Amino acid sequence: MTAKIALQLYSLRKEIEKDLEGTLKQVAEMGFKYVQVDGMRGNDMYEFANLLKKYELEVVGLHIKHDRFFNDLDGILEEAYVFNCKVLYDKYIEDEDQTTDGYIKTKEALIEAASKLSTLGFSIGLHCPEYDYNNTINGRKVMQYITDPVNGIGIYAEPDTYWMSIAGHDPLKEMHYFSGRMPIVHMKDCITSLDPNDFENNLVACGDGDVDFKAIIDFGKEHGVEYFCIEQDYSKIGMFNSIERSLNHLKTLL
Repeated sequence: MTAKIALQLYSLRKEIEKDLEGTLKQVAEMGFKYVQVDGMRGNDMYEFANLLKKYELEVVGLHIKHDRFFNDLDGILEEAYVFNCKVLYDKYIEDEDQTTDGYIKTKEALIEAASKLSTLGFSIGLHCPEYDYNNTINGRKVMQYITDPVNGIGIYAEPDTYWMSIAGHDPLKEMHYFSGRMPIVHMKDCITSLDPNDFENNLVACGDGDVDFKAIIDFGKEHGVEYFCIEQDYSKIGMFNSIERSLNHLKTLL
């Protein structure tokens, strides 16, 4: 299949707060056609959506704050229609729900959302940091537990190469479990020899660390990945510089 490169706009959260249009214009000029949206960052939702259209940036995924899946499904639906996007991710399970009861409650909420919205063509998924690749519930790792189907209803995984690495796993091996149910993969590089908690130094542009992106892309294209999505939480060389380095590296591997 033909996979595409996208950008998670969380990477540019500070820039979007200061200058939404200028930031989106620069993203388009870098060559991106596809983005994920992670919150409005103080901007009007309709203005945000109109500017994305102006710069011909298609939204291929929405990251939604965890608690909204419990108390704001109608608001999520409205946002999804405004951005013309039917792929919705719980951005991460909040700390207060990092318990057995919280995981059970989270899965129930996501399954309920999927059951209600799937008839409208929506897909629901989970993105997570490192602990959800190691914490367990009922003998299952959290990410596996959440994405295990219930009565034919499944939750998509959104594997993140950085967080899988920080969790001490080979991202490629971890992705095998989610074969066929991971339409988007977050592409973030990691220097694994550094302290796992040293986020500002161990997270680098794609190609500058230890993640084997060639193997991940080759596997992903054969197992249902539609978008390889660059995300950069921190940067010592400037966020746009890091994003451009990642983009240029991944383009050589597609």
